[in-house]
Amino acid sequence: MKTISVHQFCAHYDVPQSFVDSLCSFELIEIIVIESTKHIQIQDINRIERLMRMHYELNVNFEGLDIINNLIDQISTLQVDVAFLKNRIEFFE
Repeated sequence: MKTISVHQFCAHYDVPQSFVDSLCSFELIEIIVIESTKHIQIQDINRIERLMRMHYELNVNFEGLDIINNLIDQISTLQVDVAFLKNRIEFFE
């Protein structure tokens, strides 16, 4: 599992650390503590970037981010299910 420190992430993207802490408190991301330093997983960066854009550019609050994130996850799951079902239908045709 590759990680980046929250401090490095916030410095690179010029966001306050409180933003990342709020994402964690709403369970939108997971913060991992390694040697008393907070880290985020590299695989979560795309999600955090998307949440940052919605929050800072569209002024979506954290409750809204939570709802939007859940809907995006549901859509992704449904897309996988539809692709699987299409493959099954093609198999039986």
